[in-house]
Amino acid sequence: MVKEVRLLDSQFSFRTKSEKKSKAEESRILPNNLSTRVKQKYDKTLSAVTEYPVKGLKGDVNSDFYEFLSMGIIPYVTGSAMFMGLFNIGKHLSPHSKIFAGDKGKKMALGVLLYGLFKTISNDFVTRPVAWATGVDIELPYTNVYYPLPTEAGGAADIYPQHQQRKVYDSREFFRKDLLAKDPNYGVAYYDKIAKKLGLGENLNDSVTETTPIIQSIISTTKTAKSLSSYAWAGVGVGLALQDSWTDLFTAISKRKKHISVPNEGFMTKIGSRLKNFGKNLVDISQTFGKTFIKASKSLWTGKQGTEGFMKHAGMAWILFTAALTIGSVVNVISRAKHMGKLANKDLIDRNQESTVI
Repeated sequence: MVKEVRLLDSQFSFRTKSEKKSKAEESRILPNNLSTRVKQKYDKTLSAVTEYPVKGLKGDVNSDFYEFLSMGIIPYVTGSAMFMGLFNIGKHLSPHSKIFAGDKGKKMALGVLLYGLFKTISNDFVTRPVAWATGVDIELPYTNVYYPLPTEAGGAADIYPQHQQRKVYDSREFFRKDLLAKDPNYGVAYYDKIAKKLGLGENLNDSVTETTPIIQSIISTTKTAKSLSSYAWAGVGVGLALQDSWTDLFTAISKRKKHISVPNEGFMTKIGSRLKNFGKNLVDISQTFGKTFIKASKSLWTGKQGTEGFMKHAGMAWILFTAALTIGSVVNVISRAKHMGKLANKDLIDRNQESTVI
């Protein structure tokens, strides 16, 4: 299908939010650091909740598969909130049941938080060692800049740039070689470095072509390893949240200092008192969280008092299994990549042996 695009005054221009003409934005690689990760996560989540569903329901021509996948966070957030809400709605329960349900609800809320935290942090347990050993960082982020198609026939091409928070190695077959090639921090030298780490040798005629099949293999194996490892570590987070030690944290939160108004109290006095309480509560609750986290970790490792047999050692077994799974997965990715590099290294071929060229 050919879509009609009408050019206003025979000029094709791009405008920013300030309505000033500017050079068209381009997709660019970003540094893989905490600041970038937080910003990407925030932008992607916000768009998945507010922007992408509206575009999809309207049948917007610019709605794509990336946006569909991004909306996967919505059922996770809403489902978690519903389950937590069921336990925390206790006004219709008896006093004893209300206390029991409230405790379960708080632990469930904490479990959701620790699930997401452990799942996110544990990605580095796989991707960082692989990047150090092979030079391929599958978490390398970039901002994808695109200009939407007109939403109706005859629409003007005077448009605003849109942004998507992606990864260079999102696609195994079509990872963004173009961005790597034009970025001054990467280019051909980037592939030369990868070739050296993989054992392909140095001074290759075309390091991009030589390394591409191995990079594609690294993408596949690392993503699989990361997925297996992260869900296992998320299970550790849930196990931590189920420990009885967290009662201390819940008590500290419920007994936090609150401002008590007095007659004829000035506005600044009230604000000052609340800020003082906020600071003290933040310190006290943070310290309690740290101590409780250590106690919960010990409890998960050693088992709850009064339990025996499998339940006594279930936590320890799961942690050891998760650690072994992570280490084994990383070793598999690196050793497979190195083996492929060794097989492809032309300097290691015994030229005295007969060979068949296919």
